[in-house]
Amino acid sequence: MLGRQQIAGIPTAINELFKNAYDAYAKTVVVDWLKDRNALILRDDGVGMSERDFLDRWLTIGTDSKAAGGRLSPPPIPQGFTVRPVMGEKGIGRLAIAALGPQTLVFTRQRPQHASEENAAPIIAALLPWTLFSAPGVTLDDIDVPVLPVDRTLDRSVIEHLADEVRANLSRLSDRLDDATIGTIRDHLTRLEQIDPRLLERLPGPHITDDAGYGTAFVVTPVDESLPGEVEGDRTKNGQATNLFKLLAGFSNTMTTGSREPEMQTSFVVRTDDGLATDILDDDEFFNESDFARADHEFFGRFDEYGTFHGAVSIYRAEPAQHVIPWRAGKGAPTQCGPFRIRFGYVHHKLSQSSLTPQEHTEISAKLRKIAGLYVYKDGIRILPYGQSDVDYLQIEERRTRNLGYYFFSYRQMFGAIELSSKVNPALQEKAGREGFRENIAFKQMKAILENFMMQLAADFFRGSSQRGQEFLAKRDELERTEQIRRARAETADAERNRLRNRLQLVIGEFSESRPVALVERTVARVERELSIISDTAPDALEATLELEEGARRDLESLISRYTVPKPVGIGLDRETSRDWAVYERLRDELVSNVVTTATEKISSMAAVRAGHLVSIAELRERLQEDFEESARREFDDWSRDIQEIRTRSDQVAGDISSKVRSAVQSASDFARDMTRRITDLPASATEDDLFRLRRQLMEKLEEELQRQKESLEPVRRFLGSFEHMSRGFDLEDQLEAVEEEVIALREQVDTDLELTQLGRAVELINHEFSSSIKTVRRNLRALRPWGQRNEKLGSIERELATAFEHLDNYLTLFTPLQRRLYRKPANIRGAQVAQFIRDLFGERLRRHDVDLQVSPSFESYSFVGYPSTFYPVFVNLVDNAIFWLSDRPIPRVVQLGQRNGSLIVADNGPGISLRDHDAIFEHGFSRKPGGRGLGLKISKDVLQRSGWSLTVVPEGGLPWPTDAASMAGSGGQGVGACFSISPPSGVDEKGLGGTE
Repeated sequence: MLGRQQIAGIPTAINELFKNAYDAYAKTVVVDWLKDRNALILRDDGVGMSERDFLDRWLTIGTDSKAAGGRLSPPPIPQGFTVRPVMGEKGIGRLAIAALGPQTLVFTRQRPQHASEENAAPIIAALLPWTLFSAPGVTLDDIDVPVLPVDRTLDRSVIEHLADEVRANLSRLSDRLDDATIGTIRDHLTRLEQIDPRLLERLPGPHITDDAGYGTAFVVTPVDESLPGEVEGDRTKNGQATNLFKLLAGFSNTMTTGSREPEMQTSFVVRTDDGLATDILDDDEFFNESDFARADHEFFGRFDEYGTFHGAVSIYRAEPAQHVIPWRAGKGAPTQCGPFRIRFGYVHHKLSQSSLTPQEHTEISAKLRKIAGLYVYKDGIRILPYGQSDVDYLQIEERRTRNLGYYFFSYRQMFGAIELSSKVNPALQEKAGREGFRENIAFKQMKAILENFMMQLAADFFRGSSQRGQEFLAKRDELERTEQIRRARAETADAERNRLRNRLQLVIGEFSESRPVALVERTVARVERELSIISDTAPDALEATLELEEGARRDLESLISRYTVPKPVGIGLDRETSRDWAVYERLRDELVSNVVTTATEKISSMAAVRAGHLVSIAELRERLQEDFEESARREFDDWSRDIQEIRTRSDQVAGDISSKVRSAVQSASDFARDMTRRITDLPASATEDDLFRLRRQLMEKLEEELQRQKESLEPVRRFLGSFEHMSRGFDLEDQLEAVEEEVIALREQVDTDLELTQLGRAVELINHEFSSSIKTVRRNLRALRPWGQRNEKLGSIERELATAFEHLDNYLTLFTPLQRRLYRKPANIRGAQVAQFIRDLFGERLRRHDVDLQVSPSFESYSFVGYPSTFYPVFVNLVDNAIFWLSDRPIPRVVQLGQRNGSLIVADNGPGISLRDHDAIFEHGFSRKPGGRGLGLKISKDVLQRSGWSLTVVPEGGLPWPTDAASMAGSGGQGVGACFSISPPSGVDEKGLGGTE
C-alpha cells in the first residue's frame, strides 16, 4: 500500500526502479513489455542479492542500508566502479514494483566481488502476490512470501513451486478472504505459470542465468491495465510524446557529459509475438550534446554560491560572449541551494526567424514538440518531473503570454540541463513521491535565481532597449526578409519546374509515338500531292508553287515550335527532370537536324523542279530575290521591335540610376554645406576647446552621412558589378541555376544517406542480436538430442529444428564479410570465393526460379586485394536484380559471372536495360522494379568509386534471349539481357588494390 500511495503511476514507478538499479551499480537496465503476453520484465546487471540480502533488505520495509550511519551496511561497490551517490534512502522505493501489476516474480543473483568467468552464487527466486497484501483482515505475519534458491537453470518448475506455496498460503487464510479475492489470486497464478522463465535467456540484455551472470529481474503479469495507454499515448496527437516517454526519457544526463558515456543505459522495449521490437527510449530520441549545434542561441555557465551567473552567451550561433548576471535579491549572502551549472539552447518556432537550415529546423523542432524543457539532473540522474512540457516550474510560458516581446523565452522552444550534485547541493531534497524537490528555502532560492536569470537574459539580449537586443532584432529581421525571398523563390521555382516537367512528359510521349515524324511526313506528302496538280498553263502556276513551298516551310517551323520546350531561366532542375530534359534535347535535335532538314530539302527540291518547268532560270532568280528581300525585311522589323524594347528599358534604368546618384551627391553636398555653416555660426566667445570639439563632432556626423549615402547606392554598385560579370560571359541566372541544382542534389543525397544509415544499423542490430542468442539455441538443441533419440515423435521435431537452425546459422555467417569493422586491413579476394558466397546466399532462390548460375574459369581465377564489405554487396545486388528480372522469363534463365579485359562481368539473358535508362539506372530513387527503392545500384556504384573502381552498364553486352522470349508481347523480336562491368582503377592489374578503409 505504501508503494501504490507514493507512486503517481506506472512511468514514475519504473523511474523509481531505474534509480534502485543505479544504486545497485547497474550499467544496463532493460524493460521488456511482452505486449501479446500481457507481461512486463525488468532486468538489470547490478550487484544483485544473496538470499540473506533479499530477506533482510528487499523484503523488509524501511531498511536503512543506503542511509549514512544505517544499521545495515550499504551494497558493496563492484570492482572497477567509483562510488555512486545514493538515489534512495527511505527503504520503500522498491515497493513501486507493486504499481506495475498485482503480482511480481523476482529473480536475483549476487555479483561476485571480483569478476570471474563463472559465478557460483545461486539464483534467488521469490513470488509476491500484491493482491493478498491489500486484503482486509490479513496482516504481514499472515503472508508467506515463498523464496527459493535455485541453480543457474530456470524452468517452469521453479514458478510452479512458488505458485503452489502461495496457493497453500491462500488455503490457510481462506476463512479470512472472500471468494472473489481468492479467485483473482488463483487466476493470476495460473497466468504466471504460462510464462517460461527461460525467456530471460533469449531476450537481449542482462542475463542472470549465464555462467558469469548476475543482477536482478522482475517479471510482472498481468500488467496494470493503464500500461497500454501510457506506452501508446493519445493517437490523435501526432508528434506528441507519450506520458511514459516524457517521464523516462533522459534518465541519465546526455546533454552535458562531454565525451563521458552515461553511467547507466536505460531501455523500454515493446515486443510482439511476431518478432517486432521497438525501444521507445532510443538514445537518438532524446537530446544530446550534438543538438546544441542545431540551436539558434546557446547559454552555458555556472551560478556561484551567491546566485550570480558567470558564463557565455551565443546569439544566432555567433562566437560566445562572456556575460555576468547578478542575483540582487540575495543581497550578497550565500545561498542555501548552493552553486550549480546550466546549459540550454533555444530555437525559434518560425523558420523565418531561425538561423538553421530547413532540414535542421525540422529535425530539432520534432524533438522540441515531444520533449522540450529545462531538465534538472542531480549527480547525472534526472529529477522528476522537471523537463516535462506541462511542468513550467520557472513560469517561463506564463510570463511570455503576458508580454512576448518583453520576456522573449518560450519553454516549448528550449532544451537543456541544470546540473546539481548531492555534495554541493545537499539542501535540495526530493519529495517522497518523486514529484520534485521539497519546496524549502533552498529550492525557492534556486527557482528565484533561474527566473531572474531568464528575465535578465531577455533584457540584455532580446529587447530593443539594449544594444545587443538591437543587434538581435536586426539579425532576426534580416533572416525574415531572407526567408520571404527564399519562400517566394521556392514557390516560383517549384511552379516553373512543375510546368516544365508536365510539358516534357507530354512532348516526350508524343516523340515516343513518332507523332512529330508522322506530321513531317504528312507535310511532305501534301506538298508533293498539291504540286502535282498545279497546271503548267495556269497564269499563277509559279505563284502557287512558291506559296506552297513557303507555306510548307512555315508549317515545319510551326511544328518545331510546337515541340520546342523553353527551359526556365535560372531555375535548377531535379534529377528526374534533368534526365527528361536530356532525353528531350536529344529527340528534338534529331527532329530538327535530321527529320525536318531532310524534309525541307526534299520540299525545296520538288518546288525547284516544278518551277523549272514553268519559267526560265533568270525569271526565277529575280522572283526569289524579291521574296527573300521581303522576308528579310519582315524578319528584321520583328527583331528591331524586340531590340527597341530592350533599348527603352535600358534607357529607363540608366535614367533611374543617374537620378539616384545625383540625389545622393546633392544630399551629401547639402549636408556638408550645413556642417560648414555651423562652424561659421559659432559665437565669438567660443574657446579653442569648443572649436576642436565642434570640428570633431561635425566630422563624425559628416562621415556618418556620407557612409549612409554610400550604402544607399550599394544596390546600384552590385547591379553594375553583376552586369560587368555577365558581359564577360558569367550569366548570373546560370550561376543561380547551377547552385539550385546542386542544392536539390544535396537534399536528395541527404535522404539517401539517412536511408543507408538506418539500413546499416538494422543489419548490424540483426547480426548482433542473432549472434548473442545463437549460443543459447545451440546449447539447448544439444540438450534436446538425447531425449529425441529415446522418443521418436520428439526426435523428428528435434531434427527439423536442428536443420532449420543450421540453415539460419549459415545465413548468419554470410553477414560476416559485409561488416567492415571485422576487416581492418584489406584482404586478398578471389573470384572463386565471391562465386561460392553467391551460391550459398542465393542457392535456394536459384533453384526455386530455375536460374542457372554460370561461373567462367577466368572469373574464378581473378584475384584482387580489397575489403569484402566493399565488393561482396555489389555482387549480391547485381545477382539479386538479375534473379528478379529473370523470374517470369522463358527458360533457360541464365546469370553469368565472367571476366573481360581485366573487368569482372555480371550478365544475364533477361529483358535487358533500355538505352534511355543506361545513365538513370545509377541515380538515387530510380527503379523499374515494382516497389523498388532505387538504392541498390546507386550504393554499389558509390562504394566502388570511393575505392577507385567503377560500375557501368555494358550496352548490348548481355546474353542473347532464349528463343521463346522473342515471341513475348512487346518484345520487338530478338534482344539481349543486362550486363554490368566492375572495373579496377586504370593502371591496376588483377593483383592491384581494391577498396579503401
